[in-house]
Amino acid sequence: MRIVVTAPTGNIGSKLTDRLLAAGAEVTLIARHPEKVAGFVARGARVAEGSLEDEAFVLEATRGAEALFWLTPPNYQAPDFRAYQRRMGAIAARAIQANRIGRVVNLSSVGAQLGYGAGPVNGLHDVEQAIGEVATNVTHLRPGAFMENVLMSLETIKTASAMFLPVPGNARTPMVATADIAEAAAKLLLEPSWSGTRAVLLYGPAELGYGDVAATLTKVLGKPVAHVQVTPDQARQAMLGTGLAADMVDSLLELYDAFATGRIVQGLPPDPDLRGTTTFEQFAAAVIKPLVG
Repeated sequence: MRIVVTAPTGNIGSKLTDRLLAAGAEVTLIARHPEKVAGFVARGARVAEGSLEDEAFVLEATRGAEALFWLTPPNYQAPDFRAYQRRMGAIAARAIQANRIGRVVNLSSVGAQLGYGAGPVNGLHDVEQAIGEVATNVTHLRPGAFMENVLMSLETIKTASAMFLPVPGNARTPMVATADIAEAAAKLLLEPSWSGTRAVLLYGPAELGYGDVAATLTKVLGKPVAHVQVTPDQARQAMLGTGLAADMVDSLLELYDAFATGRIVQGLPPDPDLRGTTTFEQFAAAVIKPLVG
């Protein structure tokens, strides 16, 4: 099967590519920096060098594809993030339609069912709509929050033994490891039995609050780690201090609020369609502990 993979150097795309090549798929990687995927090329992958923001390039790079894994890469410097996401969705849709790509797995997110009130996820609702209008067979894969997002608190875990977040510690959040997202995407791309348009929810083994995350980190790291709930204004000032644009900061605060209030899962069934196998304890031991030392 000829499969095109976008964002092959990221946490999900790299793991997905590894699985597809191991399964014997004919894989084309869309990459801006071919040197970063040299290992996959050595295993038989082809590289199309260019940017997903270049519509003509994407149309050419996906020509002849039987299946497409589409991941809308974040661009936190975009002056209007949702408009940027809409434009990327339009590019994906034109390529799918023009090249008659028969099967698409679109990486979306929990919260995309809303279309509002979920910060950066709002635009993924638009991407789903654009692709859904033209794709014959598409699965919108909607994972929970990435376990890797905890790495954004790595420095404060190291220096202050705490995570500072504008979310209550007992607010249960669907989380999942990117390795499990890649595994699910690989199965969907390689499995020929499904058809039509559908959304598939993917969570980890259990929903967790950040209080649970802190307790697990305490156990795995062998030192106390606390969850400290900060105010939205405190979080805003901290994020602005990292250089994020004010519009993106407000968008991220909206996303935090969606998790804090449970709005992120509004309208969804209580249980996901799929659950990954990686527990947060396993993730913390394999990924976070080596970085903390």
